[in-house]
Amino acid sequence: MRTPEEQLVDASLDMGKALLLAGGEVTRVEDTITRILHAYGMHKVGVFTITSLIEVTARTPDGDEIVKARRIAGGYATNLDRVEQLNALSREICATCPPPQDIISRIEAIKYPKPEAAWISYIGAMLAAGSFTVFFGGRLADVPATIILACFINWMDRKGIYKKENQLLFYLVCSIVTGFLGCILVRVGIGVHLDKILIGCIMLTIPGIPITYAMRDMLLGESITGLFRFVESLLIAASIAGGFLLATVLAEGVL
Repeated sequence: MRTPEEQLVDASLDMGKALLLAGGEVTRVEDTITRILHAYGMHKVGVFTITSLIEVTARTPDGDEIVKARRIAGGYATNLDRVEQLNALSREICATCPPPQDIISRIEAIKYPKPEAAWISYIGAMLAAGSFTVFFGGRLADVPATIILACFINWMDRKGIYKKENQLLFYLVCSIVTGFLGCILVRVGIGVHLDKILIGCIMLTIPGIPITYAMRDMLLGESITGLFRFVESLLIAASIAGGFLLATVLAEGVL
């Protein structure tokens, strides 16, 4: 049976994993775990974090050494509201020191909130993609095709087909299908400028925030994590660009 100290370390690892998957920086994850364990009287706390692993070493007040690691697997997302809620919870934990079981249940409640209405994300995708299409030189006649493709991309993203297992494959398939559908829409008269339509749609998938986070991590001295995130973002961007290019080439030969 796990001791209360081991349960506490597990709870702190759950907190760190939730922060990391919500887009929290590595330094925030390490600082949060360290502060929580110190609040419960543990000392000589060491936390090592990269995008795929969190490792914690801590010494209990009785002098026992605890070493635990948590593999981080799953899709990363930027959710600043979730990061803020987790930060508030961590401060409350440090102030009140609740039982570890309560910490885990509170984290789960933040990780799995009541889902928002689907129409909100669809409206956002349509407005964003349509605006970028016009901004980059498209006409109003291109907006209907952009809206259709934006809804398809948002549907794919909400379904998350293979996204958690392999983001590169997900974005490659998504961009190929979107590009091919765009070619069909232009051929049947829905839209005029295929390049402007696809530019508007591609802006919904470009990993701009992850690239920014990678630069931030490197500037904060977390070179390994920053490089991991930067390379992953470049590979995703390459798969998106390659998918749209492949779709247009195939469409020219088929349609």
